[in-house]
Amino acid sequence: MSWLFTTAAELLARASEAGLSVADYLVAREAFYSSASPEATRSEIARRIRITRQSLDAGLARPQRSFSGLTDGAAVKLHDFAAAPGAAAPAVADPLFRLALAYALAVNEVNACGGKIVAVPTAGSSGVVPGVLWAYRDVRRKDLDADSREFQDAFVVASAVGMVIASRATLAGAAGGCQAECGAAAAMAAAGLLCLLGRGGEDCLSGAALSLKNCLGLACDPVAGLVEVPCVKRNAFMAANALTAATLVEAGIRSAIPFDEVVGAMKAIGDSMPAALRESSLGGLATTPTGLACKERIERG
Repeated sequence: MSWLFTTAAELLARASEAGLSVADYLVAREAFYSSASPEATRSEIARRIRITRQSLDAGLARPQRSFSGLTDGAAVKLHDFAAAPGAAAPAVADPLFRLALAYALAVNEVNACGGKIVAVPTAGSSGVVPGVLWAYRDVRRKDLDADSREFQDAFVVASAVGMVIASRATLAGAAGGCQAECGAAAAMAAAGLLCLLGRGGEDCLSGAALSLKNCLGLACDPVAGLVEVPCVKRNAFMAANALTAATLVEAGIRSAIPFDEVVGAMKAIGDSMPAALRESSLGGLATTPTGLACKERIERG
């Protein structure tokens, strides 16, 4: 059995040749490379999924406030505002949508405040995948948990998307802009959610392609060099992106450009981006008057 792949097309072919689902193939592959049993590998996957839930819960237990003041408890505000007495109805009342956004914020606020997270695929984009998948679980499938094979498979399929992006392009904002971090996370979340919805590998990759296409060219421009503004709130927007992509695929809409080609385009765009827009804080939002004022205030302590 071959464990080598660099493209999504090769991944689907390898899984098919092995007579395994994409998730089972990837678990077997990880077990091979780590010299562990498939059972031990799934146990480790479950442990990491549980950490994502702990991060999420910590972010909602109390408002997260960072030393810089740029992170100010947005997750709790969003989670609680519709339930407040006399609160106006939210613009989008669907609980899955609202929870996904709040959960994505919660995880990334914990990251901004120095808490423990799982980088899926990076710390700055760590809220998107768990935000979407745990929201779906809490609203639609409460029978699932970290020990459920079906739930694990969703995270594994999401990871496959990240692996292909890492192999053929980059997951680093410093190399490819935020399309490589939050954009990759959105693509991963879309694929993971479609897996939870019972879709096959082709549909999962089409969702990932739709999601990533609409993040191409996204700058990485953190204010004051901190992974807070616009990073934290961008996690919520990317959760919405992933939900949109999955919904389109459910409706029978497919990406006109295959996932592997979208990743290639992302790589080309990242390579052509000015350094000022690649995590240097020398361009974009970081150099607005307000962004520079924040930087000065933080440097003064």
